[in-house]
Amino acid sequence: MDYAIYKTRDGKNPRIIHRFTQEACNHRAKRAATVKLHEMWVHVINRGFPNAEGGTSGEFSYDYPTSTNTSERIRFYIAKM
Repeated sequence: MDYAIYKTRDGKNPRIIHRFTQEACNHRAKRAATVKLHEMWVHVINRGFPNAEGGTSGEFSYDYPTSTNTSERIRFYIAKM
């Protein structure tokens, strides 16, 4: 089974950020996706988003400020392609 990391903004319009196929990952696509998602999680934490949530269950999200008064909820998650 092939997997992908998806990204949504405020829960709308999911799009694929990274693809992991069984052939390319030596039949360990889910493991490769999990490792990449964890790397992305560490990057977000190091950038200093204090409201980041998740990071352990195959998904994480955080609020990204778009202006002084508004923000978007960014969510990354692993799902089958």
